[in-house]
Amino acid sequence: MNAHKDVRMSVDHLLRHNAGQMVAVLSKIFGFELIDQIEDAIQEALVKALKSWAIKGVPEKPTAWLIQVAKNHLFDQLRRDNKSVAFDDQLRETDRYVKLAEDSVFFDDEISDARLRLIFACCHPSIPKDSQIALTLKTVGGFNNREIASAFLAKKTAIDKILVRAKQSLKKHRGHFEIPGPESLPTRLDAVLKVLYLMFNEGYMATEGKELIRKDLCFEAIRLVKFLASHPVTHSPKVNALAALFLFQASRLSSRSHSSGIPSLLSEQDRTQWDRRMIVEALGFFRQSASGEEISEYHLEAEIACQHAVADSFENTDWELILRSYDKLLELRPSEIVALNRAYAFGKVRGPESALTELEALKNGSLDNYYPFHLTAAEFLEQTGRIEDAAVAYGRALKLANNISVKKFVKNKLIRVS
Repeated sequence: MNAHKDVRMSVDHLLRHNAGQMVAVLSKIFGFELIDQIEDAIQEALVKALKSWAIKGVPEKPTAWLIQVAKNHLFDQLRRDNKSVAFDDQLRETDRYVKLAEDSVFFDDEISDARLRLIFACCHPSIPKDSQIALTLKTVGGFNNREIASAFLAKKTAIDKILVRAKQSLKKHRGHFEIPGPESLPTRLDAVLKVLYLMFNEGYMATEGKELIRKDLCFEAIRLVKFLASHPVTHSPKVNALAALFLFQASRLSSRSHSSGIPSLLSEQDRTQWDRRMIVEALGFFRQSASGEEISEYHLEAEIACQHAVADSFENTDWELILRSYDKLLELRPSEIVALNRAYAFGKVRGPESALTELEALKNGSLDNYYPFHLTAAEFLEQTGRIEDAAVAYGRALKLANNISVKKFVKNKLIRVS
């Protein structure tokens, strides 16, 4: 049983961390127009890995093993469909291609990090930005469609359609996973930063599963944004601001849940557990982000995160400054989630009744299907003594939440007010 469990964990890890690499290699060989068949072939390879590795053990190069099995599966399928003749020579080049990818030498103005190269490649200018981001999260990040829907605050069916259209558009333009040259990096940077932002957010508050936090995603996003911050072409104030935001937020990871795994609210967290070295590093990136005249959404979010990180207590947090930052952020990036976060800060400055008035104005949008909205409302309803209404809000949040840790947290709240 332990062997099977270890194999499943290895396969899950490879799917999450190496799916993008596998898609890139196979699409380089077969062309991106076969992306659906490529994804099916990778899934077939993962199924075979579960069976084979449990008996024979995990191979020395598991990703290469999966690529080879997926390639053979796809080749057999194409042969059955009588479409494989044109690919014969390319198929024989697979092993050489993989070896060249491993041994590549890059110039200073090129992107040398393999995963980051794939992210830039996926952010293809022939498709809309939202489609670029969704496709990248799917193929490189290994996100499932429910996680992407959560990131977009959209229904899964809408994301399904976005991904289908993205693939159709790339087929139409015959786009492949081609790594863009240095001259193309700046035009794709905004989409790449959004991908990293959503990757970090999913790690910071997992959409589903048992764990509240996925540190692997958080620290991978930090690693990649720090790489961009050090790169001569992509180094810019907004990249430094995003690095600062990630580090400020990550400094609190160790205190974001209790020993039971249940989430710990910011007001409850033990600030002595926060990573002070990470906060100092974040302040360094934040200072660098102040160069030039650009003020991006990441600057404003980093400012908000900074105020939380440097405050000596929840009560002594500069909520006035945070509210002003949310006001500016709402002007720069109007969104329901920003409005929700602003409503919370508004309540800390003006009181719970004022917050509830703000929340009522947001209720009829897609936030009604977003569990943090109802948790926020429940907190302010409790503060105003409207316990029955708070129970209703907690009940709605419980119904909408998919993460097991979050569900336990909400159940405890609901029991307390019932």
